[in-house]
This record gives sequence, structure tokens and C-alpha cells, in this order.
Amino acid sequence: MTVRRFALLAVVVAVTAFGCSTAKSIVGVPNTGDPSVTIKSAETRWLLIKNPRFGDVPSEPEYVWVEEDKIPTTFGTVVFGKGSLIAPPEIVARYGSPPGGGKISPRQNMPTQTPIGTPAPVQSASTAGAKASTPAAQAAASANGKALEGPKRGFVVYVDTTRIVIDLTAADGIRSGSLVSLRRDAIPLVHPVTGEVLGELDEEVGTARVTEMREKFSVADVQSVAPGARIQIKDRVVPK
Repeated sequence: MTVRRFALLAVVVAVTAFGCSTAKSIVGVPNTGDPSVTIKSAETRWLLIKNPRFGDVPSEPEYVWVEEDKIPTTFGTVVFGKGSLIAPPEIVARYGSPPGGGKISPRQNMPTQTPIGTPAPVQSASTAGAKASTPAAQAAASANGKALEGPKRGFVVYVDTTRIVIDLTAADGIRSGSLVSLRRDAIPLVHPVTGEVLGELDEEVGTARVTEMREKFSVADVQSVAPGARIQIKDRVVPK
């Protein structure tokens, strides 16, 4: 009888020492996990990373946007860390803004956190001062005092013999009959002192005219191709 009481006392001490969750695991009861205390930002931040599927799947782009906490684990990231997948600023400048115009994560090491393609904030009259009198500053503002937006840019997503498919739609200002310029990024321009991404020197490889509108893409007939050039998937599309 004394031995049984001693054994029961030992079990009580073990449960107290290791906690309920440990006791559950001992007796085979599945553990649903402890409550999470991780605090996430309400605003999604994006990272442009090297696409692990690029090269294995022909339709996959070389770089893709992912949420900053969803960088995939690959053999390379195990060896070199997940930062090895993050694209440099000059590559980000080529790919434009994240999905939905979201903000870029500070881990992207961009000079500013303003999404690519978003107009710079307009200075107030009290801070603009002498800058507003320069020709460049006057050209950067419209009659309403808002920065002028550049043309909406997209990508070539499919190439046929005489027609292409682009990812611009009516929501981007494209209409049936619109003429678009097909351009290829050549040299990214990064300021050597400030690190600001100034843009890129690109070249026109061809033109196309939109003939068919769909919900998520548009079809266009190729109008011209530059001598020695060939239209490719991922070429930039800029309305003329």
C-alpha cells in the first residue's frame, strides 16, 4: 500500500514539473500547440526574390514578388541564408511595383520605401521654395499640383508568330486599337552617391496594336519589329 502511494505521489510531481502539455504527450494525447504571440504588421510588405522554379518550368518568370515572411526554403537558402534570394535594387527597378501597389519590405535594401512606379509626394508651398522655380520641378507638377504619373507599364506574357498577349487590361487604360511599344530593359541607372534608382536605358524591340480585350489580359497584333530583334516573354509593354 505504501509503495502504491509513493508511485502516485511520483506521478503528481512529474505532472507538476513538466506541465500539462508534456503530460499529454506522455499519455499520447495530441498537442494542439501553444498560443502564438507573434505580432505581424497589418500592412503586407513585399520582397522580390529569385524564383526557385525558374528554369525548371518554362512559363515561370525569373523573379517573383512574395510576402516578406514567406520566402521559400531551398538548398541555396539552407547554405547561404534566405537573403541570398532577395533581388538587388536594379532588378526591382525593372519589375515595377509589388502586387496591388503594396509597400516594399525594408529587407529589399531599396533607397526609399516608396513602391516603384508611384509618383513622389508633392512638396508643400512652404517647403518647395526655390526648387519650384526650376524647369524640372515645374515639369514634375500638373495644374492641380499633383505629380504627373508615367504611362502604365506591363509585360509580354505570350508570343505567337504575328500576335502577342500582354498583361495590361481596360483597368490600365488599354482599349481595343491602342498602340503599345514593346521595350527591353538594357542598363539600370542607379545614382552613384545617393543610391537612388533613376530608371533604366531601354530599347524598343517592336510595336503592337491591341485587337482583343479580356478580363486579365489583352491580345495585340505585332505591327513592327526592330531589325535583328525578336519579341520575347517579359518584354516591357508601354502604351504609346
